Amino acid sequence: MSSRVRVATRGDATRGVVTTQIAERERSSAWQSRLVLSAVIGLAAANFLWQLGSSSYFVDEVESVTVALHPLSGLLHAISTSEISPPAYFAFLHEWLGHIGSSAAWVARLPSALCGAALVGAVYWLASVLGGRRAVALGAAALTALSPFVLEYAQLAQEYVFVMLAVTVAVAATLHAQRAERRRALWLAGGAAAAILALWLHYTGGLVVVALCVWVATRGAFPRRWRGAFVGSCVLAGVILVPLLAKQYQVFHGRPGVAASAGVTATTVERVLATPLDGRVDALLVLGVLVAVASLIVLVASRRAIVRERRLLAVLAAGIPLTLVVLSALGARLMLTRYAAVAAPFMIVAIAAAVMSARPRALGVLIAAGALLVSGAGLLASHRTRGFYLDARGVARYIRAHERPGDVVLASSDPGSALPLIYYGVRPDWLGTASTTTLVSEREHRLWVVELGWDSAPSAKAVGESVRSAARSLGYRVARVRVFPGVASLAVVLAVPLAPPPRPVLVGGHPRHAAKRSQLSSA
Repeated sequence: MSSRVRVATRGDATRGVVTTQIAERERSSAWQSRLVLSAVIGLAAANFLWQLGSSSYFVDEVESVTVALHPLSGLLHAISTSEISPPAYFAFLHEWLGHIGSSAAWVARLPSALCGAALVGAVYWLASVLGGRRAVALGAAALTALSPFVLEYAQLAQEYVFVMLAVTVAVAATLHAQRAERRRALWLAGGAAAAILALWLHYTGGLVVVALCVWVATRGAFPRRWRGAFVGSCVLAGVILVPLLAKQYQVFHGRPGVAASAGVTATTVERVLATPLDGRVDALLVLGVLVAVASLIVLVASRRAIVRERRLLAVLAAGIPLTLVVLSALGARLMLTRYAAVAAPFMIVAIAAAVMSARPRALGVLIAAGALLVSGAGLLASHRTRGFYLDARGVARYIRAHERPGDVVLASSDPGSALPLIYYGVRPDWLGTASTTTLVSEREHRLWVVELGWDSAPSAKAVGESVRSAARSLGYRVARVRVFPGVASLAVVLAVPLAPPPRPVLVGGHPRHAAKRSQLSSA
């Protein structure tokens, strides 16, 4: 009997040692994961903050900042007549710029950059809740930090990176509430609050919130009153926005600003399907589509239980882009990657999960290599020392430094270049109008012509040669040329009159030239 007791005691002791060793390994692994995650978030912050204010405001940023600078009493009216988004981001930007006391580009973009870094941590949390594997979670966090799409919106004074963060937190908190041992109601309430915030940040947040409400409503793990409160609060938040949406739809019916570029074409479909790997430059876009589509196929077809809520992830990662395609085919014209932003975090998690679950393993390696290759190419194309968008700020400074009294600025009325020029203090006359044609024909002013449409960065000499003959035919000579490079460059040409035309004079109420006047005086 005593020998059996000794054997049992030794067995218990052995199991205790093994359990302790396993717990120590788990603590060590968790500590290492937190350390790696911290490094990834730091890398993301450096990526998003680098050259944050180097570029002029993009045209959509000009509209956001202009709306946010309205007095608080007129903010909602400005949103209803100038934007097609809910009010949450503009209210935040109004307070942020007001308290900082500056509307410099880096100031307005700083919250987006910090939000992008927070998104890395949120995606890690989402992947952890969905899969429970640290390798998948760290891979998703790293891909978020290197995503050219996340970089683009983390460096824009717009609401899209905020809504990405809100929907990620909403889904992660709600899923966590299902399995949490403590404070389940609090976690579910947090998920509902994040879902409501997503709705109030952008209407596309509803694509995630609807799917999440359906998921919550069908979960027997939650008491019925919890499910009702979650769904009811989200529905109420959406209903409150209906009057604003109706007003905006009335003002922007047909959405002329994006109608030409948001239809269903091969390019727009490719960009939406490759959303998290797309960016400000279409670098290796076809490869990005292959990576995204292959990942979704692996996610759905794999028999390995890498992801717990596979259906929900598939709906969010694949269903949202396909919904945009269908709605656009029906005439809604939503084929812009910014409208697919709410799907980007879930597509990233799907790619990371596919890398781990793909069989054969070579397929997972190919997916990972393709994702890294496309992301790297997109980052290299996006970071530019001269800035990315049209350098309206540089154009305005250059003209102010060299203009004289009486000079006239001429520019295209295209909103993409006109709005940034106006924001930075240039008040041009519009090319092609009757008044501009008369002004040019009078040859009484020096003309600063701002030309848009250079797809590369040509030399000033090349620009001068291309416009010299046209200027001479109008009675001008090219006196100065300056090129402001970017993805689409701006060129500024100073045209000086060769000689003013003879001025008409009034004789008996009719215009006569100076030669006729001399004849009359001699008679």
